[in-house]
Amino acid sequence: MTPRLALVTGASRGIGAAISKLLASEGYRLALLARNPQALAETAAELRGEGHRVIPCDLTDPGAIRQAVGRVAEEFGSLDLVVNNAGVGCRARIEELDPEIVASVFDTNVTGLLLLCREVLPLLRLGRDPVLINVASVVGRRGIPGQAAYSASKAAVCSIGEALRIEWAPDGIAVCTLNPALTATGFFDAQPNPADLPHPDLSNAAPAEDVARWVLDLDRNPRPEVSLRWKWRMLAILSVLWPRLADRLLVKRLGGSWRIPKR
Repeated sequence: MTPRLALVTGASRGIGAAISKLLASEGYRLALLARNPQALAETAAELRGEGHRVIPCDLTDPGAIRQAVGRVAEEFGSLDLVVNNAGVGCRARIEELDPEIVASVFDTNVTGLLLLCREVLPLLRLGRDPVLINVASVVGRRGIPGQAAYSASKAAVCSIGEALRIEWAPDGIAVCTLNPALTATGFFDAQPNPADLPHPDLSNAAPAEDVARWVLDLDRNPRPEVSLRWKWRMLAILSVLWPRLADRLLVKRLGGSWRIPKR
């Protein structure tokens, strides 16, 4: 049986590494993209199967994206699955935001994702039952205090998915948005941790492998959008219908010194 050909960004660690390992175990042939060549090579060394490709790529560099996808085209000829997983975070109150960090968040999470979509479209058009999965976040559907920039970037990813579902439909490409909740990775360790912000409680965080299984399921049974954990799904709905109630529930969940506006 001919293996499905997949490209995964942010494949060197965390959710991206878990996705890569699961897909490889299911017989996929992978192109792994991330900034860190050594970490990418370590992930690739743990993959089952043969024919995988390691392609270091900085998603904030349009030329690097074009070159990386060009290599995939030369090696694979087409793509059946693209997983836009790469992302960077930002935890800070709005008055403390560093403009360079904000630019980095949007360059990777939004602009880099858009440009990669542009470059892989011709390869997906040649694929078998092609699927694009954009990994966003539950905070893209309900922003949270202390992460305004990150929440906004993931809201943009949700909007991109909504647009591309229709734009790419004539080409037969299924577009899915996957919104993980808090996940047990090193994601928060790589970010500054402001002393006045409560650190995320990782005791109930989902393992990265759970998110990876959702990626595999969406490739087999594409759906427009999936938000993990029912409480976050309900919070997103409440944020539209009853924003004040959603605010109260969110503050209770987050803890710390957050307060509800009185008017």
